[in-house]
Amino acid sequence: MAPLVLLAVLAQAPERVTFVFGGDIIPHDPVKTVARLHNVVTDAGVSENSDGWDHVFGPLQPVFVRSDFAVVNLETPIVTVKKPERGEMVFHGAPVMLDALKKAGVAVASFANNHCLDQHREGITATRDFLRTAGLLAVGCDVNEEAAWMPLVLEKNGLRVGILSLTRFINGFNNTKDPAEPHVPAVGYPKEPKIIGDHSIEQLLQTVKARSAEVDALLVFIHWGDEYKVKPRDEDRALAQQLLDAGAFAIVGHHPHVLQPVEWFTRADGTKGLVAFSLGNLVSNQDFDKEAGLKRDGLLLELELSRAAEGAPVQVTKVAGVPVFTENRMAGGGKKRNVQPLLLEDELAAMQARVLELEGRVDKAAKAERKTLARRIGIATARLGRIQAAMAGAFTEAAPAASMAAPAK
Repeated sequence: MAPLVLLAVLAQAPERVTFVFGGDIIPHDPVKTVARLHNVVTDAGVSENSDGWDHVFGPLQPVFVRSDFAVVNLETPIVTVKKPERGEMVFHGAPVMLDALKKAGVAVASFANNHCLDQHREGITATRDFLRTAGLLAVGCDVNEEAAWMPLVLEKNGLRVGILSLTRFINGFNNTKDPAEPHVPAVGYPKEPKIIGDHSIEQLLQTVKARSAEVDALLVFIHWGDEYKVKPRDEDRALAQQLLDAGAFAIVGHHPHVLQPVEWFTRADGTKGLVAFSLGNLVSNQDFDKEAGLKRDGLLLELELSRAAEGAPVQVTKVAGVPVFTENRMAGGGKKRNVQPLLLEDELAAMQARVLELEGRVDKAAKAERKTLARRIGIATARLGRIQAAMAGAFTEAAPAASMAAPAK
């Protein structure tokens, strides 16, 4: 009889799935150089660390691997063509970068942003193929319009969670009028350049209503807002409300390259929906010359979704923020630059520990290091305060039956 009792207990266990969402991944040329300089090659000429990309993404692994699904915004096509399209704001990445993301614990790449056509329509097809080869799931741009607007459905522990991904911008290149061609799912702004084949807000809301009925929870990933602005657009706040009322469970935004608020909205039916307007950059070369720059601030947003029993409503039972920042400075005695996304609180603790180690030393080297550490600790402390302030709205008002964990202090 013991096995029967065990089965009964298991059947009553709550259904639960955990996510961690990261911001924009932009492989600027200096970031690629850092990967190349940190490449470790065996005697046989084989890279031991994904051509150095493991060095770039490795510090994020402890957070990524503790979730069921880690999701990032891939702000670049992935191609292997000999002569990729180039330009100041035209990006491309190598497939090996995806291998490093997979090893770091990333499960899903959102690929619907203003850079998806940087390598033309062929870049969309290639990126999808390389993501599949790397073992990463993808949502967003796809081989045709119908596929591009299909949500990715994830199943875990009895829960079906959908992710719908779209953008409100496309750079200089555009969709074609043929829906059978590779397509970027978009809902353009009225006062921005026209996006061919974009959907209206009304069509988007209809899609959200229909797709949310097919899953236990629908998450909307949206590339929106004004670059480098810490406040969302008024029209995006209005759209967030409409999306939640249409059935979106939560909304995660990208594109501004700086942090914007994470907060609860109240739906028309009185329930709560979480909106993260922008998670900032996860890795880039932006603000390389500004140690305290806002474009180096980032956030890993952790969500736990659960329900007490089959058929019960899904709720957010945990929301937490892990502050991150992009380190970008000369390393190894100034011989080569290092660019890495790092866990801010870990770095702050390490610097404070080093200050204690230097106590009592009066030599010039120790004095100089203490001065440098004091400056860096001040910058890190201010950065931590900014990130926690962006998350503050997520803790001022709890969702029904939800308990939230504030960022560690």
